[in-house]
Amino acid sequence: MSERTIPKPDPDRPPLKANVYWFLQTATTALAPLFPYFDEGSIVPCVATFRGAAGKRYGRFQHFNTVDEVFVLLGGAGQLTRGAGLVRVGPKLHMVQAPLQDPDDPNTMGVSVITQRQSIGKEQREEVRFVCEKCDRRLFMMEYDATPPKRGSSKGEGATVFRTIMESFEAATRFNDDEAARKCKHCGHQNAPFPIESWAWNVYASQAEVARRGLAAMEAARTAPPPQPGPGGPGGH
Repeated sequence: MSERTIPKPDPDRPPLKANVYWFLQTATTALAPLFPYFDEGSIVPCVATFRGAAGKRYGRFQHFNTVDEVFVLLGGAGQLTRGAGLVRVGPKLHMVQAPLQDPDDPNTMGVSVITQRQSIGKEQREEVRFVCEKCDRRLFMMEYDATPPKRGSSKGEGATVFRTIMESFEAATRFNDDEAARKCKHCGHQNAPFPIESWAWNVYASQAEVARRGLAAMEAARTAPPPQPGPGGPGGH
């Protein structure tokens, strides 16, 4: 086999494909990974979906990632950026918010895919930072180790989760529970809790827990000893 020949797929990581528009109909969160592969070297595309509604509030936060994130806009109306087909690579530290001109308008929406490649053989780090909605100064930061597991140790069998979503949920929960952190030390503004429900990180975390426990129950049933015959044995009365 020459150096230019693409090797056959790893049998533990079969190639997968998905139609973005079909997938997002059942996505549980505003940022949903298309495939269950997150170990080192994996390509991790996630569908990001937003839609306006009366009284809708998404808030905003900063995200830092040591690996690049490639953004592709696959459809939208009332967007802050130009139309479908836009491709860009964002900075390592970037502001995250709903890309809607008027979040109160139910006709505004956006569909994009954000893709990162997991690092290989080196540390991967991320941060979630919440900023003051009045003066933009930093209120709260949570840093976490996002280094992916070694190749072959994450099979994607039913209960794998995307760390970015789980850690973002954890950071937002801590921020919301800390009233003092939400009061800006620079301008004195008392910031409202972050609207976790609009991003549905809580739904993703709940579904991940159901998947984990369901898989564990199936594994326990597979390895359980066979049931013993009742009194009298087989054919007894």
